[in-house]
Amino acid sequence: MPEGWEPGTAQKGDRSGRDFEFREALSTWQWFALWALLFLNVTAGIAVISEAAPMAEEIGGASATAAASLVSIIAIFNGIGRFAWASFSDVIGRRWVFLSMFAIQAVVFFLLPNASSYALFAVLACVILFCYGGGFGTMPAFAADYFGSANVGRIYGLMLTAWSAGGVAGPLLISKIKDSTGEYDTALYIIAGMLVVSCVIPLIVRPPAAMEEEAELGRAGTGGRSDATSAAPARARPA
Repeated sequence: MPEGWEPGTAQKGDRSGRDFEFREALSTWQWFALWALLFLNVTAGIAVISEAAPMAEEIGGASATAAASLVSIIAIFNGIGRFAWASFSDVIGRRWVFLSMFAIQAVVFFLLPNASSYALFAVLACVILFCYGGGFGTMPAFAADYFGSANVGRIYGLMLTAWSAGGVAGPLLISKIKDSTGEYDTALYIIAGMLVVSCVIPLIVRPPAAMEEEAELGRAGTGGRSDATSAAPARARPA
């Protein structure tokens, strides 16, 4: 920790406060919730990456040369998003960053089929990749907040399987629907709906230790009453 640095209120409220063992982290539903957050964000972003050039031609009316250059442009915003969203998460918290990214992308995917100019299509695609990069920039800190830093390499390392799963799901989803319908609109609307539903996860997920501490307090309170009851007769016995 840098000297003199203190975590903000948002950060304190979204941390478990202890280090989880690898198997212990995998036994919590929060690990799977974080996995799902990364998977959903990757699925949406890679769907655009995989079809960026043909979509720019079909939807935005771009030339083949301009459509090919778009791939390089959106890659820049992918990189910028990793730093920007990660820094923003230090201010408002990791959960709210993912909620913001999902909400923004839902709107953008809904607008994308109507982006009739190359310039507008390019701007919307850059926003999606900006959020896509934000997922990778924020999730390592998200995992460390929830499961501690001692074993985060293994815990987050396995969580990266969400990238592999999303890397398969996104391109398959958009290409299959494009092949069956002959256009991209339906696939883009489906992804927009998926992102709206995904907003539920960051709203409900909480650090695992916070829930365990509440349970421990409940057990401790019950245990304390039980000890007091059993101790009373013992003091009453004659020597």
